[in-house]
Amino acid sequence: MNLKISFDLEKSFAEFCKGEMKYYFEKIFSINIKETEKESEADIILQIIPDLDINKNDLIEIKLLEGKGKIQSNTRSGLLIGIYRFFSEFGVRYLRPGRENEYTVKRDIEDFISKKITISEQASFKHRGICIEGADSFENVKNFVDWLPKIGLNSFFIQFENPYSFFKRWYEHEFNPYLENDEFNTDISQKMSDLIDEEISKRGIVHHRVGHGWTGEVLGYSSKYGWESGLTLPEEKKPLVAELNGKRELFGTAPILTSLDFSNPEVSSKMVQLIVDYAKERKDVDYLHVWLSDARNNICECEKCQKEIPSDQYVRILNELDNALNKEGLETKICFLLYHELLFAPCKEKINNPDRFTMMFAPITRTFEKSYADVDYEKGVPEPKEYQRNKIVLPNSLEENLSYLFSWKKTFSGDSFVYDYPLGRAHYGDLGYMKISKIIYRDIQFLDKLDLNGYISCQELRAGFPHNFPNYVMGKMLWNNKLSYEDLKEEYFEAMYGEEWIQVCDYLEKLSEYSSCDYFNAIGDRLNTELSIKYKISNNLANEFLSEIEKNTEAVSGLQKEQWRQLGFHREYVCKLSKALQLLCEGNNELGQRQWRDLLDFIRRNEPYIQNNLDVYRVIEVAKNYTGFIL
Repeated sequence: MNLKISFDLEKSFAEFCKGEMKYYFEKIFSINIKETEKESEADIILQIIPDLDINKNDLIEIKLLEGKGKIQSNTRSGLLIGIYRFFSEFGVRYLRPGRENEYTVKRDIEDFISKKITISEQASFKHRGICIEGADSFENVKNFVDWLPKIGLNSFFIQFENPYSFFKRWYEHEFNPYLENDEFNTDISQKMSDLIDEEISKRGIVHHRVGHGWTGEVLGYSSKYGWESGLTLPEEKKPLVAELNGKRELFGTAPILTSLDFSNPEVSSKMVQLIVDYAKERKDVDYLHVWLSDARNNICECEKCQKEIPSDQYVRILNELDNALNKEGLETKICFLLYHELLFAPCKEKINNPDRFTMMFAPITRTFEKSYADVDYEKGVPEPKEYQRNKIVLPNSLEENLSYLFSWKKTFSGDSFVYDYPLGRAHYGDLGYMKISKIIYRDIQFLDKLDLNGYISCQELRAGFPHNFPNYVMGKMLWNNKLSYEDLKEEYFEAMYGEEWIQVCDYLEKLSEYSSCDYFNAIGDRLNTELSIKYKISNNLANEFLSEIEKNTEAVSGLQKEQWRQLGFHREYVCKLSKALQLLCEGNNELGQRQWRDLLDFIRRNEPYIQNNLDVYRVIEVAKNYTGFIL
């Protein structure tokens, strides 16, 4: 059977959509598709609806009756989401990044002809995306970008000028001596970056870029090198950097960590010009992030800077930037950041043109044992603390973090979203990934009550050990925040593990119950008797589940067999990690470190088999920087 499809779309986007339709119709129904320019001849019409307000959230209209229908949207990313949603109505489940991880069922043509679909939906939130972190191969990033619209997400954020730092960690296999380094340099990184930009563009995904790095750029250091350190500041650049304890040097020898002297007019002038030049060159970037340094308590102590707080200086620069962009006729949106010292709202300055800016609330040290939905908003949120130069202590509580957001909202009522970190560090402490999934679900449910129009997750792309349900929940809920958690769980895990999915969920939920996001993320005392008992239980649970994994791995095939195999790797990981954490909680550091070394050996040796799902570099980095283990 042949199916005629009309693509009323821009040519390159039409080609991509045509390829996707062709793939899924052949995969599911063995139907060939042909393109027709005449809508009257088409069985299915794909089109962007031109007369809708493009500032509204993505919306989709899907209709199918007796084998004829339409898929429509007001945006390119929305149309792609609509295409994948269309095929999900025939049982496709997009479980992980990569087409090999999609659950599909072969169906008769009659199933297509008899199917009736009527869907009219608008996304619950405007901003729905992911920011790159960790160690990533080109294929990891490409597959993740491909996955975004399949789970309802519309945005991707590449930190810095290009993803060099993230590629470098993978191709040079930092922290894994078992793997040989691949050929890698700045030219290779740039070529990969350009290809990723093409992947973003051809899908109509909203493109976010840069973030930290502008302070280093002012000093002549490229942001592409991320957290590069070990550098020495030339004498002629010293007047530009923050004065700390009477000295002006690179903070921690790293440009990205170094704050500047914002009372020096040369600093703001250079920074604004650099950003404008970048915006002129990169008109493909929809949201350009303008942040300051990635370190705290390093704010300039010179006499002039002492007269005002950092956020007043920051807002002044943002207003100068807006004026400069207006002069160039550039409509680039600018994201500004509530993070570290910038959590403290300005005292004097106010953003003059809210339409240019999107406010980004980044509570990086928050707890993930609790959701925004759990806060007592009438009595529990305190007044924000008074700013003390270079003496701030970042809060773990949601209540104190939210006090800073509410303070900023008194001065800025424009577009905003939360830039959160559930899969950036804390998830390693959740051994089953089920607690963090529920926190994400409940957080997103509550976002509109915080007057936030979305969520971007700063996270490892390889956050799927043992499954990618946290991201699945994130995407689905950002699209429709009224969905049922239990329905999402059944939809995902039944496709992932087959008939025994309930048993797997029970096991994973118990692992989550008997572990702690906060402990792994350096929140709370290192000595914890109650938690040591929990880790002992999680160890026992993992040991006892071996027979089920063996039995089910043999009983299933294809996609589900591979998911059970991954669960087998994860089971051994849990046994080793829970034992190491138990010993750490008991204060038995020497034995705990030995057990940690055993885990290191296991994940390093097996990284080729688990690479897509566990970021070995990042779990090691977090464990040594936060949890208390040593490398």
